[in-house]
Amino acid sequence: MNLWQLALTFFLIANPIGNVPVMIALVKDFSFHDQRRILFREAIFSFLIAVVFLFIGTPFLEALHIENYSLRICGGTILFLISLTMIFPPTESSTGSQMTKEPFIVPIATPIITGGGLLSTIMVYAKQEQNNLKLLAACTLAWIAVTIVMVSSAYLQKILGKRGLIAMEQLMGMMLALLSMEIFVKGATEFMHVLQNIGAR
Repeated sequence: MNLWQLALTFFLIANPIGNVPVMIALVKDFSFHDQRRILFREAIFSFLIAVVFLFIGTPFLEALHIENYSLRICGGTILFLISLTMIFPPTESSTGSQMTKEPFIVPIATPIITGGGLLSTIMVYAKQEQNNLKLLAACTLAWIAVTIVMVSSAYLQKILGKRGLIAMEQLMGMMLALLSMEIFVKGATEFMHVLQNIGAR
């Protein structure tokens, strides 16, 4: 995948637009200035978490002796499941009681933005691409967009409304579903080649 495809994939999985209602609910009891400050800070923390997993992902997977086709099949499946939750979002979301303290890393930075699906995807691509600088650039591009969405989330909610946000999330889910199928098919193809090589011996 090229740089822009990777950045788009990371952005779609982070799903900042779909998470706007949840993030707004978590910071709604603070002033508008504090909301932007909190969300900007959480965007930076989520980026740092992603970068940490980017650089430890490859050594971790190599230590487990995990093959590329396994990573692609597993990664494609995870992305597809994530896309389904975006296409068919829950009708109700429980955001908890009134916040008395500022959210700090948890739950906005992780797991809302940088969750298990995104971290596992980053580790998959770290193993597959073998180019941490390329992935770091992709993460940076993705998080520029993520940060813009998060900081302006109050405006987005006001402009798009609840229905508009749901529609945007479903559109991103469709795009992510297509990407996940491409990854899965490549992994399945590699697995079939391995089986053919074993059978030819």
